[in-house]
Amino acid sequence: MIRIGHNPNTNMLPMFHFLPKEHPLLTSVTAEPTGHNAMLAKGQIDMAPISAFSYGEHWQDYFILPNLSVSTKGRVGSILLFSKVPLENLDGLTVALTDMSATSVNLTKILLHRFYGVFPKYVTLPSNLSDMFLQADAALLIADSAIRSAQAKPDCLIYDLGAEWLKQTGHSMTYAVWAFPKKLLTQQAEEIKNVYHLLLEAKSKALKQMEDIVQACQVMLGGSIDFWKDYFTQFHYDLDPALLSGLHKYLDLCYEEKLLPSRPIIERWPEE
Repeated sequence: MIRIGHNPNTNMLPMFHFLPKEHPLLTSVTAEPTGHNAMLAKGQIDMAPISAFSYGEHWQDYFILPNLSVSTKGRVGSILLFSKVPLENLDGLTVALTDMSATSVNLTKILLHRFYGVFPKYVTLPSNLSDMFLQADAALLIADSAIRSAQAKPDCLIYDLGAEWLKQTGHSMTYAVWAFPKKLLTQQAEEIKNVYHLLLEAKSKALKQMEDIVQACQVMLGGSIDFWKDYFTQFHYDLDPALLSGLHKYLDLCYEEKLLPSRPIIERWPEE
């Protein structure tokens, strides 16, 4: 039995919608990305779509599953920095960070520090834009919380961090990778291989039947068919060489900005 992390947000539906709900090989544990990051590190689950930043923290202990990620080459639509002022004016002001993500939090810091030359004060708060704006001049939201807040058309500037990353670096951005502890290979190598193929099959089926994914998103968050079709056009759920290059760039900058204690080496599971 492989205990996998289940992320309930709409951007992860192509990974989970067609994954068997009942299967002798796996059991699912639902949480936001930061929850899975902690549970995988503590051995409470065996495999999960963790934050790319969390992989950077544990790269010596984890393998990444090939051909699986949550990435964009440009805008993402659901990793948004809502700000009362232009980004270049945030120096010394307060930025509220979501408590749901590690990748996006550190992406925000890289963009602000390295590319805009501003150093705000940071507070970490639950993902509620109105409450965050009571304490801060800008607020980072991700996933469904970001979509809901943007749909409400708040009176502020909204920056898409995927688009900002592409503009500043020319690279794609990988937000989540599927990872598992290397030590698990000595105990459950065959189970890992079988669950990996279940994940690939579920992803392949979803990408061929995106109308089902769109309908599920409408049930979850509302919105038009055109909105959701457009939303998913920007996502990539594989991990090709171009996406790997963007992931390398992100992890390198995390190290260079002293957000990580060592420069990560990306090790993909040698399936064969």
